Amino acid sequence: MQSAAPVVPKPAVVCQLIGTEQTPLLVIDQLFPASDWLWQQAQHGVYQADPANFYPGVRAPTPQSYQDALQNLLPLLQQVYAPQAQQVRVLSSAFSLACTPPEQLKPIQMLPHFDTVEPLQLAMVHYLCDARQGGTAFYRHRYTGFERISAQRLQSYGPVLKQQAMAARLHEAPGYMQGSTALFQQIAQVDARFNRAVIYPGNLLHSGEIRQITAQAADPAQGRLTISSFLQLF
Repeated sequence: MQSAAPVVPKPAVVCQLIGTEQTPLLVIDQLFPASDWLWQQAQHGVYQADPANFYPGVRAPTPQSYQDALQNLLPLLQQVYAPQAQQVRVLSSAFSLACTPPEQLKPIQMLPHFDTVEPLQLAMVHYLCDARQGGTAFYRHRYTGFERISAQRLQSYGPVLKQQAMAARLHEAPGYMQGSTALFQQIAQVDARFNRAVIYPGNLLHSGEIRQITAQAADPAQGRLTISSFLQLF
């Protein structure tokens, strides 16, 4: 008698509108059918820091088959973000481990950030860890009221934030962003859950909820293992 094939849960999709700007935020549970295989692939990655960006940790490329599978998101992304889009291009995709000790953070790493001013570029965080490792939070800049940073807004936002960051003397009490502060108000939060993904516009202010950095933080079997991907709609 043959054993029954394993049941693969179907993805569960929730779209919510966050903040005063009502930005669509997608949360997808059970994103990738072969999640255990993907986790195993992460254990063999060659991780290194990327001096070209400010990610507070190390990264390793994801398998091409995973990146190819992200093309299946196109109908959903069209529906939520860009009905006119005809294709989605994976600009980058990497296993990521946040492991920089708080005392080694640069000021920019202690604040919410945005990835691009391009309105049709999306960011995706795919969690291969659980809620204990921390999820992702989204923010409004109190002084300007901005939640998303366009090319036009950046002209005023950049100088104001630089001045505020200097006045805040962040280096005197370094630490990862946790909840609301005098400069930023948290407007939404998504918990980490194994095989959950959160997708949002790359120009939305956000921050990983990085909790305690332990000696095992750079170990993909024990650290805050995620996949960070950037998707461009055309």
